[in-house]
Amino acid sequence: MGSGLQNIQKFLYLTKFLISAIIAELNRHILVKMARKKRVEFPGAFYHVLTRGNNKQNVFKDEQDYKVYLISLKRYHNRYKFTLYAYTLMPNHIHLLIETSVTPLSKIMQGLQQSYTCYFHKRYKSIGHLFQGRYKAILCQRDEYLLELIRYIHLNPVRAGLVHNPDDYPWSSHPVYLGHLEQSFVEKEFIFKIFSGNEALAEKKYRQFIGDGVDKGHRDDSYNVIDQLYLGNPEFVESNNQRIKNQMQNKTHKIEKSLEVLQIKDLLTTKKKSLPEILKTVSEITKVSPRSILGSNQEQYVSDARSLFIFIAVREGGITNKSLANFLGRSSSDISYLIHKIDDRINSDQVVSNQLDKILKILKA
Repeated sequence: MGSGLQNIQKFLYLTKFLISAIIAELNRHILVKMARKKRVEFPGAFYHVLTRGNNKQNVFKDEQDYKVYLISLKRYHNRYKFTLYAYTLMPNHIHLLIETSVTPLSKIMQGLQQSYTCYFHKRYKSIGHLFQGRYKAILCQRDEYLLELIRYIHLNPVRAGLVHNPDDYPWSSHPVYLGHLEQSFVEKEFIFKIFSGNEALAEKKYRQFIGDGVDKGHRDDSYNVIDQLYLGNPEFVESNNQRIKNQMQNKTHKIEKSLEVLQIKDLLTTKKKSLPEILKTVSEITKVSPRSILGSNQEQYVSDARSLFIFIAVREGGITNKSLANFLGRSSSDISYLIHKIDDRINSDQVVSNQLDKILKILKA
């Protein structure tokens, strides 16, 4: 009896210790995220998005490429209902001026970029990254900078020396504003109303506004980005920095509570390995941090580690698909898919197979 009680006490102590270690890792991650300038995402956020070709390579090689990207842009606009005020597609980079609705910018850009990348690789029989790392997303104070950003984006081809007159560049939303091109996914009516309630007069004032930009050239003081993240006054910056802190703290709290609930509900009554033990062992063998395993990073080695964690948690830890899905913020079908996927990886990839063997050997010792 005494021995059994001691084992339970040891188990509870280990569980508490590992939960504390995971929480400490998550708290460290908050500081790292702040240093990496975590993006602020919320309904109604207004961004200037810039994405470049990897190693400065061209992402558009001919007219068909530009058209395909615009088709994708229209499709995702229809799907996610964001507002697009302006765009310019340059040979090796892209500017978008977006105001989100319910769907966060990260999901919009993931779909848009992956869709075009798949097309590009298929057409040109290429592989690897088409776009350079993380896209740049400047959170902007809309009322203060909306018009200036539209001018900045529409004059990009002029600043790059591709044309002398923005009217001559076909791959931007500037022709839409001039009435030369009809694209329903570009929101020009709202902009015209800022200039005038009369559409003809609004177009004339818009032309003059763009022309003034060509004559005066680019003014650095009109695009003074703070911390590589914000375009706005100090109050705007401070309020959004606080929003980031709150979001990260809330995420940590939810994961902490989920861990505690899972330990009590699914693990304390079983003789199988606990979730923290599995997570710790998978992290040690794969060299992927617990934070990354629990996160959403889609790099192959991280994805493999996450799938191994899920596979072992279900097969060796006795965790139900539903409980694990709730913990990770996924659906039960996602868990089933990842288990099936790692099954295939184990059979086809010797590195993953060896990692699994090592993890199971430690857990069964």
